[in-house]
Amino acid sequence: MGKQLNRIEDVRLLKTEYLHPKYWGVWAFIGFLWFASLFPFAVQWRISQGLAWLTYNLAKSRRHIAEVNIDLCFPELSSVEKTALVKQTFHENMQGYLDSGTAWFRDYRRFKPDIIIKGKEHLDAAQQKGQGVILAGAHFSILDLAGALTSLVCPLNVTYRPLDNKLMNAVMMRGRYRFVDNAYHKKDVKGFISCLKRGEILWYAPDQDYGRRHSVFAPLFGRDAATVTGLTFLSDSGDAQIIPYSYHRSGKGQIFTLEFYPPLPKTGSEEADASNYNVWLETVIRRYPAQYLWLHKRFKTQKDPEQPNPYKSRGHS
Repeated sequence: MGKQLNRIEDVRLLKTEYLHPKYWGVWAFIGFLWFASLFPFAVQWRISQGLAWLTYNLAKSRRHIAEVNIDLCFPELSSVEKTALVKQTFHENMQGYLDSGTAWFRDYRRFKPDIIIKGKEHLDAAQQKGQGVILAGAHFSILDLAGALTSLVCPLNVTYRPLDNKLMNAVMMRGRYRFVDNAYHKKDVKGFISCLKRGEILWYAPDQDYGRRHSVFAPLFGRDAATVTGLTFLSDSGDAQIIPYSYHRSGKGQIFTLEFYPPLPKTGSEEADASNYNVWLETVIRRYPAQYLWLHKRFKTQKDPEQPNPYKSRGHS
């Protein structure tokens, strides 16, 4: 019996609706990613440096979000150091876009000699027991390229949230279908659980703030951060181990470190699981601070609803 594949997204690009002027800018962006993916890394790094300068100066709302995040999480840094970290964050995240283009359009297998793998024994031990594994990742800048590289190490299933723009979503999912077995929509809970019960690996990144409805508050950089409870639910429902997983670029070179960590303890407690995950996340972010997605409002949901949103200062919302 052939392996079941879950690929529900419409990834056709030659559709009449995509000729509408509202998609012309998206086509230009896609063309840019495709063109940039032709260049060697040294050239891409220069391109992303220019993009970082441009977005840092023009995308003031995103810069504000990054500045607030860095200020909240690294109070020990001087103002000069904080500004430098924000600029580095823009550079790493712009390079992340180019890396996505490489993962979607080029032969990512050529990077296999450039991968450093650490801690795979933790993944192997769980799989030898026949258990499913939740690879608890996070939104680091090489996210999509890391997915492609991970598929060279182990079969991979992922969860995803569709993009609002249909054309961009089609391109993204078309690219991801090149290297994943199954891609489960964020609402496909039954699919998540079935995957884990089959003893497979599911990549899941619970590090963004989706509000308080499906979250608990757990410490992150000394603040109570709304943290989704999916790890506990999936671990219990799928009888799966939670193995934290990080992926980073080493320095300015094209060397990639993929690191599997010891399984988080199976507590059955949403608060404890969220806290354990956030402890790991903070530790890894501190090692590679510029490679995290600080452009996201990680602390927008306050434990005390009466407390002000930290991103609403200086005329921003």
